[in-house]
Amino acid sequence: MSIIRGSSQEALEWIQGSELGGAQKSQLTTFVQRFPSITHTRGSDEFLDFTESANRVRIPDSFRSAFRTLILAEDFPDFRVSSYSYWTPRTDNLLPIWYTGDWGYANDQERSSLLQAHMFPVAQWAETGISSLAINISDETDPKVYEFTSEDILDDIRGNLKPDSSVFPAFASYPEMISHIIELRLPDGTLVQAG
Repeated sequence: MSIIRGSSQEALEWIQGSELGGAQKSQLTTFVQRFPSITHTRGSDEFLDFTESANRVRIPDSFRSAFRTLILAEDFPDFRVSSYSYWTPRTDNLLPIWYTGDWGYANDQERSSLLQAHMFPVAQWAETGISSLAINISDETDPKVYEFTSEDILDDIRGNLKPDSSVFPAFASYPEMISHIIELRLPDGTLVQAG
């Protein structure tokens, strides 16, 4: 399993050489240009295959293309976003939220409940886990990133509601989510603001 690391210049080359459309390339380029001094990461096919196997899911091809271009995973710094693109229950409380690129399910119970909502986590609130960002793994045509609280999904299931009743679109796509990042928190606690 491997994440590929590179400089900002290498990341820009990954973006330009990717299969992504012009808008998504532009969004990822914006992120790289805002954070030129960090090490950028992208997922190898080996990493994505391992992730699918470990979580017993299939990542839609459209997301694999984005993840092979630029990815927030493994030891990527925690990050804050300026806003969501859509309203969610946490829209008005974004300031304290630091997301970490925790990929996959924390345990079998979480996997069982989130799969009922068709969600695969790609980030969660670092300190509390109260807010998760995830992709829809049941619809190849759905590029959105969703926001939810795992506990709300469990409550919906227990209350015989649709499991995705508490799942809200947050970003139009994974590259759009990345373009909304305004600050990084390095492992030593150093804060890096978008330039």
